[in-house]
Parts: sequence; C-alpha cells; structure tokens
Amino acid sequence: MRRRGFTLIELLVNMAIIAILMALLFPVFVSARNRVIGFTSMSNLRQIGMAMNAYLDEADNHFPTPYWAGPGDQMDENEDGIVEWYEQLGLYISDHRIFRSRGDGSDPWRVPCSYADNSWFDYFVHLSSIPEPANAIYVTERQTQYERYFVEWWQWQAQWPPDPTNPPVKQAKKEIAHDRYNGANNYLFADGRVAFLRFTQTWAPRVLWYPESAYDELTREEE
Repeated sequence: MRRRGFTLIELLVNMAIIAILMALLFPVFVSARNRVIGFTSMSNLRQIGMAMNAYLDEADNHFPTPYWAGPGDQMDENEDGIVEWYEQLGLYISDHRIFRSRGDGSDPWRVPCSYADNSWFDYFVHLSSIPEPANAIYVTERQTQYERYFVEWWQWQAQWPPDPTNPPVKQAKKEIAHDRYNGANNYLFADGRVAFLRFTQTWAPRVLWYPESAYDELTREEE
C-alpha cells in the first residue's frame, strides 16, 4: 500500500507550529545565555575584588588612582598615556582576560577592559574614609559604546533624591550596562563583595555611588 505524503496544507501547518514554538522558546534561550554570561562576569568581578584587596594591602589602604604614564612605563598596557585603575590591579592578576566581559561588544584590542570604576575612588581615596564599604560601589560593567574606564558619579548627584526621569540620571544609565543581564548587572563593592542589582537598587533606598551624599546621610540619621 502506498503511504500518503504530507499535503501542502499539512506541511504549512507544521511549519507554522514550529515557528510558533521557536518564537516562544527563543527568549528563554536568550535569557539563559545572558544568565550564564552574567555569572561569568560576576566571577570576573570577584577576582578583580581579590586583586583590589591585595592592592590595598600594599598601598596602605589607598585605592588606585589613574596617573599619567612616563616614558617606557610598562604598566601602560594599552599605551594611551594613562595608567588606569585596572592596569594597576592587573599586577595582582595572572590572567588579564578577566578584565573582558563576554557581554561587551567593543573591540578588545582598542578597549581592553569591559569594566569601569566609580570615579569617586579615583582621587587618592583611603578605605577608612568610606563610612560603609559594603554600600559603596567600586566597579561595574560599562556600556559597549562608552569606551571609558570610570563612571561619572557626579551624574548621579546632580539632584537629590535621584529621579530616573532626570537627564543626569539618564546620562549615567548610558555609561553603565545597567540592564545587560536580564534587566540587571553585577557590582563590585569597596569591601570586595559582588552583588547582582537592578539599576534602581543602586540609588534607592540608599545611594551606593557616593557614600557621603546627602541622601546617604539622611538615611543614616533616620536609622
């Protein structure tokens, strides 16, 4: 007996079902992929945090401050004339690939670091000057198109309390990859811990970018 093949209508129906299933499952696959990349980035930040602690131990608890590189300065790895914070921490890291995130689409040769530090730390900051290191963000991932290695905290302090509809806050959102991993991102704090937070959690109910902000002081007074 000759077997009956698929009719054109049956074939189209099956193709439509497959297309619907793919459309339903694709976001799940993307979300799972982002989660894996996010875990890798979190691991990178933990290692950067260990390098930070090693640096602090040898630098009398002062955080690295970017400086102009002199002739032949071997620490200026990307040869831009400035020894960045990550290049200074790189002395305590054997595999410098941890400075690159798989979620960052920029050219690794031109931009070797996917992370940006909180620029509040870039001015000879001593660990003891931070009232609560566990509530002070030090490093996070930058946006791919933002090819700088620091986050301008003053963008966050342009008004008080912070307002997500305010232009300075919008500008700050352009600098950090605040929603790269399913609506959130990883943050390394001054005490070495790493937390996975949504954008709003970095400024409410506490400002985590500038420990001495009025908002932070007010919160402490009410506690």
